[in-house]
Amino acid sequence: MAFQRLDEHYHVGGLFMYIYSWCNVIGQFSTLVISIDAPLRMLLGSKDTKNFIPKKLLKINKHDAYINGIWMVVILSGGLIVTQAVMAQLVKLNSTTMPIRYLWVFAAYIALRKQQKKFDTSYQMTKNQGLAYTPGIWCFIVTAACCILGIYSPDPFTLFLNIITPIILIALGLILPAIMKKEDGNIPLMN
Repeated sequence: MAFQRLDEHYHVGGLFMYIYSWCNVIGQFSTLVISIDAPLRMLLGSKDTKNFIPKKLLKINKHDAYINGIWMVVILSGGLIVTQAVMAQLVKLNSTTMPIRYLWVFAAYIALRKQQKKFDTSYQMTKNQGLAYTPGIWCFIVTAACCILGIYSPDPFTLFLNIITPIILIALGLILPAIMKKEDGNIPLMN
């Protein structure tokens, strides 16, 4: 309405709409770049990264951006976007795959509690192991059940993507450290 009023009174509504549209495009692209670059910097910029990530992904360009890491994200995301023609499928895929990562958190919590004597901690939720295991196991079971139930879709293509995407992402998490070890010559990639 504001652009329409500007056009009615000053005949510049179209010009300001054009300027606003380009500002919006620039803003959206900058948000996209930040949302890709920031997690990559946290992941690839860690001291321990060199032990798990292939050296080619650690390549930095003149702007200190992990260029091959960005290309990996673009290819993975682009592949998902190209194969997912409908936004509803993307939302369904996201609601299936995003909670899966918390399964690792709950499994790590349970594993740490089992090895509690090896760690000196200043704070514990409870000293009672049974009380400590209960929320960890409960959260793991509920999250796993929701993820498994969320995978189902009456559309065969969406069902296929909901099954294959977590498998690909987990495989990628296992393959990248193996490639790194192969690069360093520490161990052979396959026996």
